[in-house]
Amino acid sequence: MNVAIIGSGPAGSHLAHTLATAGARVRLYDMHRGAWEKPCGGGITAKALRQFGFLLEEKTAEFPRQAISEIEILSPRGRAVTFPLADAPFRIFSRTNLNGLLLARAQATGADFIPRRVTAFAPDGDGWRIEADGDIWRADFLVGADGCTSGTRRQLVGRLPDEDQAMCCGYYISAPGTPRAVVAFPKDFSGYVWAFPRPDHVSYGIINQCGEYPLPELWKELDRFVRWHLGGELPKDRVKYAARVPMLRKKSWKTNRVSGANWALVGDAAGFVDPITGEGIYYALQSAHLLGEALTRHAPATYDRLWRKEFEADLTEASRRLPKFYRGSMLGAPVIDRVLQLSGKHGGVVDIMSQALAGDVDYVTMKGRVLTSMLKPANWFGKKLEVRQIQSWAS
Repeated sequence: MNVAIIGSGPAGSHLAHTLATAGARVRLYDMHRGAWEKPCGGGITAKALRQFGFLLEEKTAEFPRQAISEIEILSPRGRAVTFPLADAPFRIFSRTNLNGLLLARAQATGADFIPRRVTAFAPDGDGWRIEADGDIWRADFLVGADGCTSGTRRQLVGRLPDEDQAMCCGYYISAPGTPRAVVAFPKDFSGYVWAFPRPDHVSYGIINQCGEYPLPELWKELDRFVRWHLGGELPKDRVKYAARVPMLRKKSWKTNRVSGANWALVGDAAGFVDPITGEGIYYALQSAHLLGEALTRHAPATYDRLWRKEFEADLTEASRRLPKFYRGSMLGAPVIDRVLQLSGKHGGVVDIMSQALAGDVDYVTMKGRVLTSMLKPANWFGKKLEVRQIQSWAS
């Protein structure tokens, strides 16, 4: 089988590795000439590290990653709680290193990396005619792995509407790596701000549902946070970035078409991102794994069933809960503010938050688990964390 994959990010490169290992002839197209930096926090949860262990172990010297031992969460009202990650490894990659690792694995198994922009593709019998800057190749199967604004998706099924996207912008600022990441939640805001350390710099960023605030307001909110986090002015040598990521509405999941006759979409191009946390790397790798499984079994039509069984219900529920999580209240306070307060009083809340930070959150059963945990007397005596009141960056 000849497979053309457009986009050599995590989803495309991991799929190329899987298929080439199984004996397929794979061409991996990208307009970049190698691994590149992409607007992204780059966090890899314990869940992803368990399933894709090579991210923890392989080529650590060639593609360094930052080990994180704790994540500090800041609420809209200035509460702060630091959650230790001793039992749940967390790594942060620059996207240059993450993409580089995955691309190297794909090439090592025989996938051909074609550093050219795909300028046209069209059906050709029971396959596809792929044109890339004058180079023409015939593929039996076509895969779009080219991100949220995927040109492949646009041609096959239409672009993701703005209502199903989020805006992400930020800075890369030189600094030595530290084991602490920070996530902060602005008031009346569907999204969050972050400071994710990498081995030689910090990725600062902000994500917000498209249309909620104009881009200049996002930059202002981010600048306030960065000044607060640094304790001073913004460095002049900071590197600026911006991009869009999927953030699907509840109603969009059932109609989200990501495959058809001899084609499929994976990762961001398919819209596979947790709408609450913005986690996309896990779903990029997992969707690539599922499509690889379908293709190696010569049953590409099963891909739709596989991804829907694996994570559609959970991501649909996350979309349903998103407005409540970011803009709702819990016992008279913003949800995240109340959760942090309870982390200082109730061990069960600490356990659930720790699971969420590890990527092990199950949105479908979460409400029941929270209620059950609150009603167990023993949980009130479990491990609690210090809740600090800080001078908020938004003050």
